[in-house]
Amino acid sequence: MTRRRSKLITCGLLLAAVSLCGSRLLLNADEPPALAEVLPRIQPTPANKALKTFRLLNGFRLELLASEPLVTDPVAMQYDENGKAYVVEMSDYPYTGTDKDVAWQEQTSLPIGRVRTLEDTDGDGRFDKSVIFAEDLSWPTGLAFWKGGVFVTATPDVWYLKDTDGDGKADVRRKVFTGFRKFNVQAVMNNLAWGLDHKIYAAGSSNGGNIRPGDEPSAQPIPLRRNDFRLDPVDDAFEVISGGARFGNSFDDFGNRFICNIRNPAQHIVLQRRYLARNPFLAVQQAVNDAAIAGDAVEVFRISPPEPWRVINAKRLAADTNRKSPRSESVATGFVTSSSGITIYRGAAYPEEFYGNAFIAEVAGNLVMHYRLNAAGPTFVAQRANQDVEFLASTDNWFRPVNFVNAPDGTLHVLDMYRETIEHPWSIPDDIKAHLDLESGRDRGRIYRLAPPQYPPGHDINRRPQLGTATTAQLVAELENPNSWWRETAHRLIYERQEKAAIDPLRNMLRESSKPLARLHALWSLNGLEALTEDDLMQGLTDASPRVREQAVLLAENRLKTSPKLLTQVLAVADDDDARVRFQTALSLGEAETDPRITAALERIARRDVEDPWTRAAVLASLSGQEITVLVDLLADPDFAAGNGTPLIAQLAEIIGARNRPDEVRRLLAALSKETGSAADSVSLNTVASLGSGLKRARAGLGDYRKDKNEPASELIARLFDDAEKIAVLDDATVEQRIQAVRLLGYGEFEQVKPVLEQLIDPRQPLSLQMAAVQTLSGFVNPQITGILLERFTQLTPSVRNEVVGALSSRSERIGPLLDALEQGHIPLAQIPPIRRGLLLRNRDAKIKARAEKLFANDKPSPRHEVIAAYQTALSLPADSKRGEAVFRNQCTTCHRLGDQGHDVGMNLATIKNRTAGEILVHVLDPNREVSPNFLDYIVVTDDGRTTTGIIANETATSITLRRAEGQQETILRQNIDEITSSGVSLMPEGLEKKISPQQMADLLEFLVGLPKK
Repeated sequence: MTRRRSKLITCGLLLAAVSLCGSRLLLNADEPPALAEVLPRIQPTPANKALKTFRLLNGFRLELLASEPLVTDPVAMQYDENGKAYVVEMSDYPYTGTDKDVAWQEQTSLPIGRVRTLEDTDGDGRFDKSVIFAEDLSWPTGLAFWKGGVFVTATPDVWYLKDTDGDGKADVRRKVFTGFRKFNVQAVMNNLAWGLDHKIYAAGSSNGGNIRPGDEPSAQPIPLRRNDFRLDPVDDAFEVISGGARFGNSFDDFGNRFICNIRNPAQHIVLQRRYLARNPFLAVQQAVNDAAIAGDAVEVFRISPPEPWRVINAKRLAADTNRKSPRSESVATGFVTSSSGITIYRGAAYPEEFYGNAFIAEVAGNLVMHYRLNAAGPTFVAQRANQDVEFLASTDNWFRPVNFVNAPDGTLHVLDMYRETIEHPWSIPDDIKAHLDLESGRDRGRIYRLAPPQYPPGHDINRRPQLGTATTAQLVAELENPNSWWRETAHRLIYERQEKAAIDPLRNMLRESSKPLARLHALWSLNGLEALTEDDLMQGLTDASPRVREQAVLLAENRLKTSPKLLTQVLAVADDDDARVRFQTALSLGEAETDPRITAALERIARRDVEDPWTRAAVLASLSGQEITVLVDLLADPDFAAGNGTPLIAQLAEIIGARNRPDEVRRLLAALSKETGSAADSVSLNTVASLGSGLKRARAGLGDYRKDKNEPASELIARLFDDAEKIAVLDDATVEQRIQAVRLLGYGEFEQVKPVLEQLIDPRQPLSLQMAAVQTLSGFVNPQITGILLERFTQLTPSVRNEVVGALSSRSERIGPLLDALEQGHIPLAQIPPIRRGLLLRNRDAKIKARAEKLFANDKPSPRHEVIAAYQTALSLPADSKRGEAVFRNQCTTCHRLGDQGHDVGMNLATIKNRTAGEILVHVLDPNREVSPNFLDYIVVTDDGRTTTGIIANETATSITLRRAEGQQETILRQNIDEITSSGVSLMPEGLEKKISPQQMADLLEFLVGLPKK
């Protein structure tokens, strides 16, 4: 890989708006006039010849099970208890007619999706009977069986469908839930899957919605944003849970759930929303772990040629004489851009080393990726099983694998939507899209068996399920089956039937089976039958398998308040040798009543797993107000406190501050006062700073404890602040030490820290230190701050000026002086970023709004079409890539990373390789043409009156994390949010034409387009 190509892969590529799923693009003005005549089309491969297009590793092969007209557009599939296949057909992808192609609006495509059943009636291993079970469904994407019917996700609704008269067609059609947003066709809820807990889980994706019961239009809606959800099939209870990716939702054997995003192939749900919600003072930035390397630098190795419309783009580039390095799409290379359908293989037909592996479709690349999952504490690391080659790839561009199913025969079945073009319609250049048929292939689709080189001895691939008529004893016996489909179908049926005859066999299995998975299913089945006893749980808690112990802890958690025996055993499991057992114990102990033994157990877990952020979060979610006890103990261990325990101590102190109980604060300060020495000073400074941060969240401060000379810790606080004032201006200290000191000063008395902070807002100081000083000063509520910031404005560099403008516009009392400075020319109008300008123009104060309207009346960005037309000359000017790189560094790296410079705030897009200079020009100058929801700016007003903005980088049950330019992040507790709204505009502002000339634009385009490929 060349150095320049490495730079392309790792950098943020300028355009938050240029994405695979969010761009309607204007192309170069001098395109061939007869595009329809030269745009080639690739013909489909007949189903009976398709097998010759595949290349597989390890001796595997594909076997065709069904093709058109028996099946079309398959995106999800499940087998019922008798082996009948139910297939979800998303025939309305991506729309139903070009008149329905309206970008970034609620979609109105006709509901032409279906659920179809398939059967093999002659036993030859191929489906030969097809029946439409249900039709007229909108964007259907998943199903789950229940009592002879199926739940189906079909945005905007979740349906329950059932055939009661035996004709193979659903005559019961009950709308269970409604209100899911019909927006982005690639961001809909999908992939229903049963959990061990007898609940049905779904990937919620990112369209969101306001969810109501289907028969209660006036019910209070449940907001759903970037989350997943689960439903209880018994009472239709709906619960928002952690998650929120795109298309994929799969469990492993032990209840670990995995999802995938378009550029995040394998994500593990680590922290459940219900646990985090117990502690409103705990700010956790994320609940989901990227198990696999994610982002635009993840390469895939396709063997299919580039799509014809991409070839046309390449020809345009080759004909552009201004380009020093014309690009060619004929090179078989690419990146992960559409990972979907993650499925954990759990059958008995493949060699043992494949069990528990993840298979992920890369639908745009006509291939399937293969990852091995390795435990890493309470989560996993996913690693490619093969280097520089894919497990399964096709030379056929129409091969569109979207999903998989663990089938009764122990193999994976591959669902091939089989489409000519799979890209989102919002991502294809308009003039090319006009000559494409994005519905081409709606009448096609294939399903394959992924067969191993040879089946293991004794494996009966043709065994036909008849679990619908199995006895209770037979169902219990199937819990020992090595194939997950048989185990889990039996698990579901035992729960559905609720037959008490299953209890004794299940209990025997729990005690006598040699297979951990059978014992695990026995535990959960007994629970589903409401027959799980204390003795059963004790059996599980002492099981030889750590995975059974882990699940037993989970099952025991709702009895810990009433069963001393179970609590004692769970406390013992806190010292388990297995990291996941300890992790679950930390979470579950939070469900018990407060008990010194629980606090001690949580502290032991925290010490042992202190370097794991997930386990730290689990402990903090469960301490239930006992943080001060644990923190005092930890501070008494100087080696721990000054070593790897620093992050945990900081989190504990911040929670104590946010809870703002004076007795706890005094106890913490008293503990710190006892410690002496340089290491103790460092620990004290960090701890007090974190305490101050928490107190600030509670709208309190350290000042009260410093002023009262009767406070035992007043001397400590005074000394720490004195030291911080010295360190902040000490040239010999590291920048990190100085910023840490500045941070502490932000929790002191304004008049005392003011001189130091003023001194640091100076261009001779390190940039990061200046920024920290402005941020710290801005955190005070004092009328002098406005004058201090305005007085120094003209001396500051652009980055610091932006921070000052943000500080001045974030509070209502500072806006008047800011407008004065703008009116007087002290601050240029161009210094006000669009998002802040919009806030001023929409201010609730009529006087401020009127002044802003007058100020910006003559400085409104020109109409985008006029600007784009004026800058067309940039497409023909002689250009220089090196000059363009300088423009990129000067104008773009506040939000985009380039190598080791800049900030990873905006979207990183290796897909820019498919864009022309004309396309890029449009989105540089008109970033709001289409805006990905992930990169919309949000406006948050906190309960102390401060206004802040940024994109939502992460959100959990208790907090949201905003990300802004310069890579700055701020995590805000939900309890401190007074109001949150979307600005409706891109993070990337309009008006770049005011900062760069047409010549500079030409150079920038030369740099971006001319980056060479591998």
